Amino acid sequence: MISFKNRKIIDLTAELVSRVTRLDGSVEEGTKDVYDMPWIVEETVNERDNTIEHLVGSNRATIPEWPIGPLSGHMGTHIQLGVGHNDNWKDLPPGMLGIWDMPLPTYYGEAVICDLDHLKGKPILQEHLSNIREGDIVLMRSSHSGDDQPWIEGDTAYWLAEQKKIKMLGVGVPGISWETKTQVAEPENSPTHRAMTGNNIPIVYPLSNLYDIKRERVFFLSLPLNVERMEGTWVRAVAIEDCD
Repeated sequence: MISFKNRKIIDLTAELVSRVTRLDGSVEEGTKDVYDMPWIVEETVNERDNTIEHLVGSNRATIPEWPIGPLSGHMGTHIQLGVGHNDNWKDLPPGMLGIWDMPLPTYYGEAVICDLDHLKGKPILQEHLSNIREGDIVLMRSSHSGDDQPWIEGDTAYWLAEQKKIKMLGVGVPGISWETKTQVAEPENSPTHRAMTGNNIPIVYPLSNLYDIKRERVFFLSLPLNVERMEGTWVRAVAIEDCD
């Protein structure tokens, strides 16, 4: 049996407040995530037992700032892999897997905290990540935002994936600019996406409260929904830290 005695649980999940359209047509506004994406729900009545339930991303609840209406699994803190997400890109390797294909232990394990505050507006290079061990879950944080955020260089991303063989990449946002070259022509675009998903390494973000973690190493847990063909799913990400 797992014991949480002498351990601290730290919620790393970004907080969202849903925008609710009530049964009477009134609307209660919510908040958006760091990528300006809202969480949209609509009340409905379950005719089986007359309980009230919330439909996620219902068309009736569409708002002008989000004309698409429905939500995606990439809103708020989430995990993503390549199949169904970016496997339409050129020159990705064969053998990419979906979130649902990976064994459950993929999504939890020992994690290392990489403090990158000293890299204000600078690239994150291999030399800045000397505390990473092979097979680690890597959690990156800084206190910077906007153009002051350190960013992951393409060479660094491939080094993490192919040489350090990390288990998962997690980034605080704001704090880390983890993807670059998003508008560059394929196959030079989005090197971190390519390095991680091409090697079946999940990416989990945006993470919050990373500075509540005091130790360099923690146990990290971030389980995706078990829904086949859903290329990104919402998660509740937590760190479990040994206490003194």
